[in-house]
Amino acid sequence: MAEWSTWADNAREISEEAPQMSGRVHVLGLGNVGTFIAHSLASRQSPPPISLLLHNTDLLREFRRKKYSLAINHQGMDEVKGGFDVEVLSHSEWYKVDTTQVKSKDRKRKIPEEEDQFESAVDEEDIDCLIVCTKANVTEKAIQTLKHRLTSNSTICLVQSGMGLISRLNETVFPDSNNRPHYIESAFSHYLSRQHPFHIAHNSPGTLVLSPAVTEKTPLIEAEKDTHWVPSTKHLLRLLTLTPQLVATVETPAGLLQHRLEKQVVNCIIGPLTAINDCKNGELLYIFSATRLMRLLLFEISSVICSLPELQGIPGIQSRFSPERLRRMVTYTMSKTANNTSSMLQDVKDRKVTEVEYFNGWIVRRGEELGLKCVLNYMVKHMVHTKLVVNMRRDNSAVPLDLENVIITGDPQIDD
Repeated sequence: MAEWSTWADNAREISEEAPQMSGRVHVLGLGNVGTFIAHSLASRQSPPPISLLLHNTDLLREFRRKKYSLAINHQGMDEVKGGFDVEVLSHSEWYKVDTTQVKSKDRKRKIPEEEDQFESAVDEEDIDCLIVCTKANVTEKAIQTLKHRLTSNSTICLVQSGMGLISRLNETVFPDSNNRPHYIESAFSHYLSRQHPFHIAHNSPGTLVLSPAVTEKTPLIEAEKDTHWVPSTKHLLRLLTLTPQLVATVETPAGLLQHRLEKQVVNCIIGPLTAINDCKNGELLYIFSATRLMRLLLFEISSVICSLPELQGIPGIQSRFSPERLRRMVTYTMSKTANNTSSMLQDVKDRKVTEVEYFNGWIVRRGEELGLKCVLNYMVKHMVHTKLVVNMRRDNSAVPLDLENVIITGDPQIDD
């Protein structure tokens, strides 16, 4: 199909299979990655209808100040895109937002920032295609608010770091396999940085590798033969792969898993070590003790990945995930992002729960399934948790007390 095909052309091809499908794409999570994907879709010659999902009214007010537009800076030039539909979560319900007062050029009345202009609740509107760009540790809670709008005909594209999220969603959000949406997994490698809210810089081009997720019962070697995807999955894959800025490709499930595992290795090293040591990525390169710890962690991680049953039978796994190759890969990433502050360190500084359970925690859990004790990854995981809790208690001036062993003398004083 030609690159200039419209989204309507794509939707029309699958209309016989799903005449009720609208072709609309919902984007949840407007950090760097979500902003980049939504902006890229809006930059198509014929963009699809796009709904941006904002999880609180504070974000809505900030987005209103940006005139409901997203901006990407590329080589010093800003490219601004608008025309988005907006929904906001307020009091556990999603509402459509009236954006016409910004879209209309004839209106001169200034909109008060504190004014919430909701049109109506949208509880009954099903979502066909949902792109989720939130962090792994908050994705479960975020999708829970949209559960009633996702059906067995829906497709969720997960664009985030970390492993094991789909199993978690199936266990807690979609336990009924007959009414469960379909998933697309991905590996995202564009280098982005935040300039302002809803305004990012595209520092270095990368790729977006996609693959429909397979069921737990389907071996990866056989899964690449299955192309009987539901209409919403076909539509979303076509939209993403035919959007030039994304540089998106569709890979086999086995191929994508290897891409994701490589990114997982990088996340297991850079994020936790920078969070524990409160340093930028590149500062770890020239410290002997840090390189020793990194090497030992990589030995554990390599042994787990090379033993994964889903990778058995795939040629070259032992070489691709050898400790030495992983070390070179992590070192290269540290050098390329030397002046960056990792998202895990930023979360610790902001007193937010980190993604470490989906990084080192996943290595520990898979290692236990294989009979491998990943003691270093277990230690690093809890060191990150400790660092976060210490910071939170400092903020709250909390003093931990063992109340069972406290002897109270005299009557306690109770303030009126």
